Amino acid sequence: MTLIHPLEKTMHAAVERYFTVNELRCLATEFISFKITETTVFSELTRLHYAMFGGASPEIEQAAAAVDMMILALDIYDDVQDQDNDTVPWAHIPPAIALNVAIGMQALSIAMLQDCAFPAQARERAVYYLNLGILKAVNGQQVDLQDQVTTEEDCIAMIRGKSGALAACACLVGTALATDQHHDLVAEYGSGLGIVAQMRNDMKGITRWDVRNDLLQRKKTLPILYVLEQDHELAQLIREYYEHQREKEDIYTYKVEILDLVHASGAMDYAEVLVRLQQFEARAIIDNLPILDEWKGRLYPYFM
Repeated sequence: MTLIHPLEKTMHAAVERYFTVNELRCLATEFISFKITETTVFSELTRLHYAMFGGASPEIEQAAAAVDMMILALDIYDDVQDQDNDTVPWAHIPPAIALNVAIGMQALSIAMLQDCAFPAQARERAVYYLNLGILKAVNGQQVDLQDQVTTEEDCIAMIRGKSGALAACACLVGTALATDQHHDLVAEYGSGLGIVAQMRNDMKGITRWDVRNDLLQRKKTLPILYVLEQDHELAQLIREYYEHQREKEDIYTYKVEILDLVHASGAMDYAEVLVRLQQFEARAIIDNLPILDEWKGRLYPYFM
């Protein structure tokens, strides 16, 4: 007998209630079941912050599921736009259909929050932060899609607008449902949490050699920006590739040497220093929160 994750069950129930077209309902259910196997960190952050600030209602489960529903919708948008991830089920259906499912899930995430049995003001705060997270992520994605990142400052600002905004959103939804205080502090370290996670992902993204390699996709992450600045013939090859003067085959030909350059140039060390800085700043904020050390200890691992 296969056990269904409680979060998955809650999300499926919302789909059954609001998606009346059978194909839409079936696809949404499939996508949710797939997503649950990857990560539920955003809903975890929502639950953690709700409990951390004194919340005790079981209704937080639906609020946490609403956050993960929103994240799933944005993941689908991102994959349809980037066309670089064939491991997800929505990559194997027409993009128009995938986008329709995502649009429905985004709206559904709001409906799920509004349906929760919390006081009206708490629900309003939570919906506000969920919408704000989406709006910030859309702006960050626009910068990414238009290839406007050229400096470290640009890159960190873009990451803050995307990953940082969504991590902060997950933290803030839980906080807002429990209290009307500490929102600014939670937003600040929550954003740092997302930045750390994305930087870690970008450090992996330059060393993997499948279709999702960031260099092959001509993405400008912090480690790649560092490599692009090097005075080296391979760095020149990469610059020409980013300017569409070279083909992927040229990169594949020198992939071992390029990986050596990534490590020898100090790009990974540079990214690690920036990660540590974000961790230090976030921890300083958390240390000053008026919560028990037990809660602080549960927060710290999310920044590793």
